[in-house]
Amino acid sequence: AVVSTQSTGSRMDRMNKGMPLFMDVTWHAGKSSASSSTCSSMTIASTAVNYCGIEILLHVTSDGLTRSDLKGILSEAYSHGIRNILALSGDNNSGESDFRNASEFVAWIKAEFKDRFVIAVAGYPDGHPDSTYEESLDHLKQKVDAGADFVITQLLFDCDRFERFINDCSEHDINVPIIAGVLPIQNYDSLRKLNKLACNVDVPKHLVERIEEKKDDDEAIRDIGVMFTVELVEELFERHLTAGIHIYTLNREIGPNRIVKELGLFSKDKSRRFFPWQATANSGRLALEDVRPVYWAQRPKSYITRTKTWDEFPNGRWGNSSNPAFGDLDDYHLFYMSKSINQKKFLEMWGYEIKNINDIRDVFMSFLEGKPNRQGFKVTSLPWVDEQNLQPETLVIREQILKLNNNYLFTINSQPPVNCAKSNDQTFGWGPKNGYIYQKAYIEFFARSEDAKIIINKISKFPLLSYTLSNKAGTDCYTNYKKNSPIALTWGVFPGREIIQPTIADYKTFLIWKDEAFALWIEKWGHIYEGESRKILEDIVDDLYLICLVDNDFVTGTGLWEFLDEVIGEISHENGY
Repeated sequence: AVVSTQSTGSRMDRMNKGMPLFMDVTWHAGKSSASSSTCSSMTIASTAVNYCGIEILLHVTSDGLTRSDLKGILSEAYSHGIRNILALSGDNNSGESDFRNASEFVAWIKAEFKDRFVIAVAGYPDGHPDSTYEESLDHLKQKVDAGADFVITQLLFDCDRFERFINDCSEHDINVPIIAGVLPIQNYDSLRKLNKLACNVDVPKHLVERIEEKKDDDEAIRDIGVMFTVELVEELFERHLTAGIHIYTLNREIGPNRIVKELGLFSKDKSRRFFPWQATANSGRLALEDVRPVYWAQRPKSYITRTKTWDEFPNGRWGNSSNPAFGDLDDYHLFYMSKSINQKKFLEMWGYEIKNINDIRDVFMSFLEGKPNRQGFKVTSLPWVDEQNLQPETLVIREQILKLNNNYLFTINSQPPVNCAKSNDQTFGWGPKNGYIYQKAYIEFFARSEDAKIIINKISKFPLLSYTLSNKAGTDCYTNYKKNSPIALTWGVFPGREIIQPTIADYKTFLIWKDEAFALWIEKWGHIYEGESRKILEDIVDDLYLICLVDNDFVTGTGLWEFLDEVIGEISHENGY
């Protein structure tokens, strides 16, 4: 899919759920696309790779840029973890490029950066607008000979023409993979813009006539465009003409997602995950990191932000949490807090006002149940959760979690016990094939101070539970963790490899996360209010404790819930239920 420089990280997150091989980030001629502004191509590509875990193909045009400019741009791209480039010459409107054509640009990248980048180039099944069809094939051959690794074609609407192009490429000894580009027409305006996007492309007359009949009905046009594209791609696959499919989205996601689903290419295979947490697509970091604290499981973008300057990452074991080689986690980063907050949306979800703690309970319950709140709106997110949907493994223990929240134990992170699940399990699977997954039950929640006292008084009766809890200020903390000794929460056993333990709990790291978790109450939830509601929320939060519990018996996995049932029984008794 193609993502323009105006797209957002949230849109890329949604489109990435189908697990595409890569997404594109387009480029505008000149240096603006390489700037550090929030809407520049470089910033969006870096965000996608590092925070969304998406493999990116960054378009770079040589038009208007010198070798020195491009060396700086590509070096920066590499430093961000970007490893794939679509090398383009651009429209050459400026006349200032150091390269006469894309083949010279490709050759220079190969000479300057060796094999650091996978290089794609453009192919033209109908010929380039400024060349004859035969000349376009010669130019493509030159680009491939210069070092291009694969070809993405200009958009096409005709299988026969594409087959001719593939056969002609073969005759020209162009033997790299060729990926067909398709564009679903999604409204009447996009049909009119096609001449600007691809001057040499002919839209079939019968398709134009069908769209003209519905020119005032965008939904009908989108249906026509989607189904035409689905049938086109099915024919391309049936005739074995393309190595894959490249969808030009024009910044729209509904139509492209429908196409991928209709074709059966929308993957929901969670077992393809490297780890149980969202890994970055930055190959430099991915090769070094295989352990994270559990506390940021629902906020991976925040964790990546907090650790982006680390020179070393925990690999194999978390080790001693005080080891300075792991960087300074005390650097305070609250990812997304600086973003403009959609006050209307959050007021609808989290309540137009807060009168008491029951209003907070209702928000948590609506989120977990997936039902509209009292105002009639669905609660699709909470301040501590990046994802807009509950994780599949959360659904396994949803009834227990609902019971906790109904009794004012507000959960923000959890996992059920797992004993020897296969690594391709659709709920718990991760890592290489033919492995087995294990994990301890874990729960993290906020509790009122009076309820925290009940937990402290009762937990000694359950020796297999590890616990840590703290008030907001960090002046009243309790734990039975061993000093500087993390607890393995998740591990995997795979053929021919050491045991991997990618998720841990650690007391010192918990204290750092505690500050972020409490801050989110006020900086994200409280920020939408003024006056009395904000004051009531602040007073409630000042009385809360953040509590994390681990059940070390991962075989039976019942001790945690037995303990919490006892706690809930006493909470109910104290409140006279």
